[in-house]
This record gives sequence, structure tokens and C-alpha cells, in this order.
Amino acid sequence: MNAKRKRIWEFPSFMSSKILGLSFDEAGLKRVFKELKLSNGGGSRSSSSSTQFLTALEMQQNLAQVCRTPSQHAKRVEKLLEKKFAPYKKEVGWADPEEICEFIETENGANGFRAVPLSALLWFAARNAARNAARNGNGKEQSNKSNEIATRLSSAVSLKEQQALRFYDELSRRLPGGKKVENVVEELRTALETNEKLQRNFKRLEQKREELISEREAVRAEKSRLVQELAEQRRESEELRRKVAKLGGEAVFEQVERVGAMRTEIQALREEMKRLNKENAELVKIFASEPAPTAAPAAAVNECKVAPNFNLNLNLKDTRVAYVGGVESLESCYEEVAQSFGCAFCYHCGHCERGRRGIENLVEKIDVVFCPIDINSHNACRLVKEACKLRNKPCFFLRSSGLSALKKALANFATQAQEQWRGAGAGAEAGAEVEAEAEVEAEAEVEAEAEGAV
Repeated sequence: MNAKRKRIWEFPSFMSSKILGLSFDEAGLKRVFKELKLSNGGGSRSSSSSTQFLTALEMQQNLAQVCRTPSQHAKRVEKLLEKKFAPYKKEVGWADPEEICEFIETENGANGFRAVPLSALLWFAARNAARNAARNGNGKEQSNKSNEIATRLSSAVSLKEQQALRFYDELSRRLPGGKKVENVVEELRTALETNEKLQRNFKRLEQKREELISEREAVRAEKSRLVQELAEQRRESEELRRKVAKLGGEAVFEQVERVGAMRTEIQALREEMKRLNKENAELVKIFASEPAPTAAPAAAVNECKVAPNFNLNLNLKDTRVAYVGGVESLESCYEEVAQSFGCAFCYHCGHCERGRRGIENLVEKIDVVFCPIDINSHNACRLVKEACKLRNKPCFFLRSSGLSALKKALANFATQAQEQWRGAGAGAEAGAEVEAEAEVEAEAEVEAEAEGAV
């Protein structure tokens, strides 16, 4: 312990009594008595049961009496007070006692003292009085200085006590329902904590309120935009109704559906025309690559050589004619044309689902084959050509699947067979072009009709 600081038994009796009274309430005094094992006379005892008969004032007086003389109990009390006031040592532990006195008297001075309880201020002022006097003068002056500080502290504390008593008296008279003044501080502390909690909740609610207001404004703006869009859609719908009424009402929708169907059909025809053009181009390449017969002049239709023993008369009587491909619905018409030349007619649709055997069997039974290239499959044309070459049967590839083309081909074949009994009839070279002008005109008519309907 620093020798320049007063010990608790060196304090004036009123000072130690004030410090103990301000530091410990009744419950605190009981704990100190129990820890020190004090009895009524201030001596040691083995049990603390007698403390229950002492009042708070009696316990305070006995404890102050113990602290007036150097003893183990006084040292223990001093350590308890040092531990209690340790949190305030940084603010006031080395402060000038006169500065502390001035603050207690006038409540002016260092702002750091405002958070320090009065008991701690009295404790550090009393302890630092001896150190301050030793720094400024001799022993007599030290004593006078310490007494002066003690007197000032006593006067200031007495004034505070009077103020506190007046406040206590006023408060006790004004409290309703017989409430104790001692409970008011706890109620105020609870009220302050509740108020702080309410303030935090209020701030959160205010923030939530601002967010809700912002969301409400956003919803209003969105609603206004949707109302404007709805009005615009209604205006456009009304305008469309007027246009539909001018065009003929509900009938215009049927016309639009028909136009759509026509356009779909036109597109399908275009795709079919592209496919046929592609097949024709491939057929032209195939037949153009074949060498022409030595005995035959250049012609527009390719044909296989006629066998030397192939006996034909002028009207092709009893000649077996095969027609591969073309329009299936015109089969009877093809047969009538062939029969008009006296021919026996055989027809093959050109589909090759059964493989090449079907076409080979057909070629075995006939004398001559006619194969249109506009409505036929590339595979059928190839199989017909290979089968005729293998069996030395004449084969003619026609540009068109029409009846006139077949009739003309039969007439040419009869003439060539009569003029060249042993040679190969001049055939026209394959490479036919698809007659698409009729389809284009039909397509144009359909589109014109569709546009007129719209």
C-alpha cells in the first residue's frame, strides 16, 4: 500500500461512516458481516445468525467502529472498497482532492466525475488528501490541509444529504398507493430500459413504414401504367372491330383461314416442285452420261437397243407395252392409248417397296417400256434402265406423264421400228425439264385470290 495515501482507519470517523453508508445497502452490509464473521461487539464469531437482529444502521455503525483501528477486519473492508471503486480509478484515482471537493460542492469541473458515484469521490478524495498535502508542505501543513479537505467534504455531503432528504420527503408524500421511495429508482430504471426498447422498436417500425410507403408508391405507379396499357388495348380492339366490320364481319375470319390453307398448299406444291426438279436434274445427268448407240442418230429420248429378232408391225399389234410411273389415276387412259395402237398394256406405279424384283419381272414379260420422268421416282427409273439393258429390251423415258406424250412416243416407236428393222430407234436424250409454268400460274392465281379475300 502506498505510504502517501491514507488508510481507512486514518479517515475521520464521519468520513468512513459516510463512505460505508453510501457504498453498502442493507443487503450489502449483511454480506460484509457474513464475510468478516462479525458480531455485535465487532469481534470474531463462528456464526452469522446474530446479524439478523441488527438493523442497517447498527450494522453500519459497527462496521465503521471496526474500521477506526488497524486490524485484519479493517484491512478486509479496505480491500472490499478498493475492489468496488476500481472501475473509477482511471477517472478519479489520481485526482486532486480540492478538485473533487469543488465538484461535489458546485457540480462544476471535470466532466469525467459525473459518471462517478459520490461514495467513490469521497473515497479517493480522503485517500489522496495526505498525498497532496505531503507534496505541498510540512507535517503541520499536511494535517491542516487534510482537515480543511475533510471539513469541506463534510459540509458538501451534509448539503447533499439535506437535498436528498427534502427530495425523499417530497417524493414519499407524492407517491400513490403507499409505494416505497426505495423502489422508485428501480421502477425508473425499468421504465428507462422499456423506453429504450420501445424507441428501438419505434425506429424499426418507422423504417418498415417508409419501406411500405415506397412499395405503395411503386404499386400505384405500376397500376397507373397498367391502366394506360389497358386503355390503349381497348382502343386498338375497338379499331380492329371497326375494320373487321368494314371487311364483312365474321366472314373475314373464314376467308383468312382459307387464305392460310391456300398458302400452306402453295408451300407444299413448291416443295414438291423443288423435289421433282432435283430428281429430273439427276435423271438428265444419268442419261446424258450414257453413250449414244452407233446406228442411231442423236435423239431427244434415250432407249435401249431393239433385239434383231424383235418383230413389230406398223400398228404394233400384239406388242406388249409397259408403262412405269405417271399418274396412277390415269392408268385406264394410258391403257386406252396403248390399245388404240393394238398393244397389250401393263402398268407399274413406279413404287419400289418390293425391291427391284417387281420391275425385273415386269420387263421379262413385255416388249417395250415407257417411263415418264416428271412423275416418277429416281430409283424406279434407274431399275427400269438396268433391267432393259440386261434383257435387251427397248426403253423410252418421256418428259411428260400426259396422254399426248405417250401417244406420240408410241407413234414414234412404231415409225422407228418400221424404218429400222435391225437398228436401234433414235431416242431422244434424257434431260427433260419439268413443265412448271402451269403450277406457277396456278400458284399465282391462288395468291391473287387470297389477297383479294383479305
